[in-house]
Amino acid sequence: MAVDVDAGARRSWLSWIGLAAVLLLALQAGRSAFVEALGARKPQAAHTLWPSHPVPLTTLALAEIGAAARTLKPPPASALAQMREAGRVDPLAVEPLLTAAAERLSRGDRARGETLLKAALHREPRSTAAHFMLADLLIREGRVGDALANVAVLGRRLGGGRVDAFAGTLAVYLRDSGKVAEMRPVLDSNPELKKAVMTALAQDPAASPSLRLLTRPGDAGAPWFRTAFERQLGAGDLAGARGLLSAAKVGGGTSLTSWTDDKAGPLAWRLPTTPDGVAEAAPGGLLRLVYYGRNDTALADHLLLLPAGAYRFQAQYAGSPPAGSFEWRVTCLQGNRAIATWPANSVSSAQLIRVPADCPAQRLALWGRMGEFPRTVSAELLRVGLDPIQAGAAR
Repeated sequence: MAVDVDAGARRSWLSWIGLAAVLLLALQAGRSAFVEALGARKPQAAHTLWPSHPVPLTTLALAEIGAAARTLKPPPASALAQMREAGRVDPLAVEPLLTAAAERLSRGDRARGETLLKAALHREPRSTAAHFMLADLLIREGRVGDALANVAVLGRRLGGGRVDAFAGTLAVYLRDSGKVAEMRPVLDSNPELKKAVMTALAQDPAASPSLRLLTRPGDAGAPWFRTAFERQLGAGDLAGARGLLSAAKVGGGTSLTSWTDDKAGPLAWRLPTTPDGVAEAAPGGLLRLVYYGRNDTALADHLLLLPAGAYRFQAQYAGSPPAGSFEWRVTCLQGNRAIATWPANSVSSAQLIRVPADCPAQRLALWGRMGEFPRTVSAELLRVGLDPIQAGAAR
C-alpha cells in the first residue's frame, strides 16, 4: 500500500503552524495582560515593552499633563500627541476625550469642551473625572440645575466629602427656595454632600427658608442644625428658630433635659471637652466635673426658650463643691447679656431667676472659675431642676 509522504508532511507542517499560532496568541495575551497590569504602576517600563499600548501611553501622558497643571502651565504638546495616539489605538478609551476637553477649556472654548465631556460620558457613563469636570463647568457657568445629575453621581461614587467644593455654590443656588424640590433628591441620596450643603446654608441668613424646607425629622442633633438655630436666636428671629424645631419634630425649651438626652437637639445639655476641663455623664444620672483651674471655661450649657417670668433653679451635689471653683451663669442669647450669676459652693442650693420680656432665648451654663493659683478640682452633680414660679409667689 502506497504511503502519501507529502500528505503526512503537510499535516505535520500544518500542525506546527497551528501550534505556533496558539503559542503566539498566548504570548501576545500574556504580554498584553502584563503590560496592562504594569501600565498604571510602572508606565515607563510597560511603554518600553510595548510602545503603542494605550495603558502606559495614557498613564505617561496624564502624568505630564498633571505635572504641567500643578505649575499652572498648559498641557505639553508631546503629552497631547500621546493622548491622541492612545485614542487612535483604543477608540473606546475615555481619557483622550477628557484631555481634549481640558485643552479646549483651557483655551476658553467652553462649548467644545462641554461637547467632548458629554461624549466621554456617553462612552463611559461611570467616568468620575468626566462627571467632575462637567459638573464644575456647568456650575461655573451658573447652570447649577443642569449639574445636579453629575453632582449626584459624584456623591455616590466618591462620598460627599470629595464634592465639598460644590457645596458653597449649591448653597447659594438654594437661596431660592423654589429650587428645593429639585435639590432634595440629590441631597437625600448623598448624606455627606447634604451635610456640607446644610453647613453652608446654616451660616447664610438669606437661605433660612430653604434650610427649614430641607430639614428632616432627626436632623436636630446635627452640628449645622445647632449653628442655624443659635444664629437665628441670636439675631432675634424666634419664629425662624421655632420653624426649624418644628421641621425637625423637636419641642421643648422650657425645661432641663437629662444629661444624655439627644432627642431635643440644641435644646439639650451640651458637654464640650476642652483643655481646661470636662463634664461627663456617668451611670446613675450623675454629672462628673473635672476642672484644671487654668482658665475660666464653660463645662456644661443648656439652651432654653423660657417665657418672661420668674423661675426657681435647684441643684444638688454629692458633697460640697470646692469653694470658688464652680459658678452658674444665665445669659440672654441675644447680645449675651447676663441675667443671673451665682456660685456653686454647697451640697444643695436654689436660685431665683427672672427672665425679662426682651430675652426670648437663654443659655444656662456651669463654669469653672480660675483661682489665684491653678489647681485641679472635681465634683459630682446629682440633679438639677428648673420650675416656673407662679405670679406673686416670687420674692
